[in-house]
Amino acid sequence: MGSNQGIPGSVRTGEIALERTEAGLPVLAIKGEHDLSTAPVLRQQLHSLIAEGVPIVVDLSSATFVDSSILGVILDARRRAEAEGRGFAVSHANGADPVGRVLDITGLRSELPVHAARELAETAAVGNPSGKSPA
Repeated sequence: MGSNQGIPGSVRTGEIALERTEAGLPVLAIKGEHDLSTAPVLRQQLHSLIAEGVPIVVDLSSATFVDSSILGVILDARRRAEAEGRGFAVSHANGADPVGRVLDITGLRSELPVHAARELAETAAVGNPSGKSPA
């Protein structure tokens, strides 16, 4: 068990907030820094939403850092949602920030795909299980 000496109790790694659109679509807003320590919470929330049988949007717009464990959780959830016929989409509204660079470097921006606005991701998630914009 690690020590938190010198670190105030209010310091948090990051936040995962479940929001709902007016139509009831769940949006998991990933805020702040996320890594292996927050991956289990994200995984559990995504699994619960997939079990609800509803389309899901993951919004990375307020994330300042995500590591490979977070990206792995998101990819796994997308695959599970797609296999069960559930819509799944990712949004990232910020430009050239560290999360955007990671999405570009890893090729995940097109693999997931990642939408430039939350509204586009919401439409994609509701419109088709792959989360990809119709051609």
